[in-house]
Amino acid sequence: MPINDYGVWRARPVMYKFEHDADDNVSPHLSLYFDDGQEQNEDYSSTNEFREHGRHKTHHRGPKPVEIPGLSRAAINIKSGVKQESRLVFWANRNFKDNPMVNKLAELPSGFNSLKHADKAPGGLRLDFIRGNLFNVNWGRLLPHDTEGPNILEPEVQKAIDQKAEIYLFGERFNTENGIHNIHMNQGNCGKWTSDDSIFQDGGLLIKYPTSGNWVGIFLGFAGQAVHTDNCGHAISLERWPNYLSSTSKRSDLIETSVSIDEASVEQHPSETRRRSVTLTNRTDHTIPLSSWKIKNSAGQAQKLPANAELKANSTNVFDISHVDLSNIADTVTLINEKGLKVDGVSYNSHPGKFQGQSVVFAH
Repeated sequence: MPINDYGVWRARPVMYKFEHDADDNVSPHLSLYFDDGQEQNEDYSSTNEFREHGRHKTHHRGPKPVEIPGLSRAAINIKSGVKQESRLVFWANRNFKDNPMVNKLAELPSGFNSLKHADKAPGGLRLDFIRGNLFNVNWGRLLPHDTEGPNILEPEVQKAIDQKAEIYLFGERFNTENGIHNIHMNQGNCGKWTSDDSIFQDGGLLIKYPTSGNWVGIFLGFAGQAVHTDNCGHAISLERWPNYLSSTSKRSDLIETSVSIDEASVEQHPSETRRRSVTLTNRTDHTIPLSSWKIKNSAGQAQKLPANAELKANSTNVFDISHVDLSNIADTVTLINEKGLKVDGVSYNSHPGKFQGQSVVFAH
């Protein structure tokens, strides 16, 4: 069953608190307090909490986080509640402005925006770690909790506060409507949490910096969650993130590292026809047959590759995709194998008309 009241909260970060094991050794959080401009009559700067800890407070030990009048709170998990595997998985996309969803996010009003009825598709406003091409899964890092030094989240959160950045928090709104949680992957769960599984309802933190205009995406998952899920968000493989991330440099049979999308191209011909193609590279040391593999765009259009298509070991080839339209503004391109599992996914975002007659090259 999907989580309740899924949406995105547009606001500005103000301060944060970090919980250590001494504060909560089961389910600690980083509490990020933010201002969305909706409570103009509240002066949070006069509260004891704000006077004591300041606008740029770093982590502290002490009682559980409290609500601060005039501010809302994001409860960001920094440890899994599964005793056998309590680590988190961390991904950062520091060039998120290339994702097509930023155009739509910039149009949202401040405050909480419900996405209950938004389309479940790549390029839309709902997040999906597996289907949305939000980041390269191979860049994930496993994070133990309460290690020496600052948590990996803290420098980016502090930077966002210092630079008065704009943040977009994806997750589930509190029942009290004064905050948001489940700001992490919400599919492929194990045990009692499988009831929360669904697709296109993952959490995340997107940051837009005012001076540079750059977007940074921060994404968290639990180490015990599955790498592959079905259309209900339930696990369809036994492979969990620790197995996958610890093996990417050692195994040649991993789905996500076998074939990459290196380039997408739209060529305008004198006959006014548009030839669309993708360039694929086999990154393994063996031939990979591509029969029944598909290329899919954000609109859901898909085209099977030719029945005799294959890629020799460590080779690159161009494949026509005449039945899949690629937007000249922004789109996602996803490669799916014969089992329906995602092999690679990329996204791009450009000014209108820039893509037509040109190519987009993707870094891996």
